Amino acid sequence: MATVKEIFLAEKEIGHFAGWSGPEDETGYLWFDAPIEIGGVTETGLVLHGGCNAARPEHHFTLELRIARAPGRRCLPIERIDWRSLQGGHSNPRRPKSEWAGKRVSRTHLHDFWLNWSETEQQMRSGGLRVAREIDEPLEGVVDVLAFAAIRLRINNIDVVEQPPWEYDLFQLGGRGDG
Repeated sequence: MATVKEIFLAEKEIGHFAGWSGPEDETGYLWFDAPIEIGGVTETGLVLHGGCNAARPEHHFTLELRIARAPGRRCLPIERIDWRSLQGGHSNPRRPKSEWAGKRVSRTHLHDFWLNWSETEQQMRSGGLRVAREIDEPLEGVVDVLAFAAIRLRINNIDVVEQPPWEYDLFQLGGRGDG
């Protein structure tokens, strides 16, 4: 099997997009896990995970490249894009040392592979994707987020991912506060 760094750097394709899950009863969370192929071969456990809340259109949309070490076990996140997070941003730890150490980033941010990778140890830093940076590109909608993810994650056919089946409520659309 390829190393995590080799997987991140490789050109990839989504093997199959089965669609979004139905909303979870308690949270309304929608998600998908699309298997990823490298060189026409499906890498075991490698998926593009997407998630959002059914009742919060155009908010809190996440795409993450991850490897599940074994079915039903914890996964190893490689890189994640958070778009219009409902948490209001992300606070970075003071370590590891980088230009983003100790800084707070906005609601739309990237948990960049290189900020969470230890070149010395040749592995992802412990604690998950703890460090994020701002995204310079304007991401106005899900189509923009997918296009950004296609470039960042090197997924050539990301256009097979469908828009989330958000539940639009006319009363919510007025004061969304898209900042």
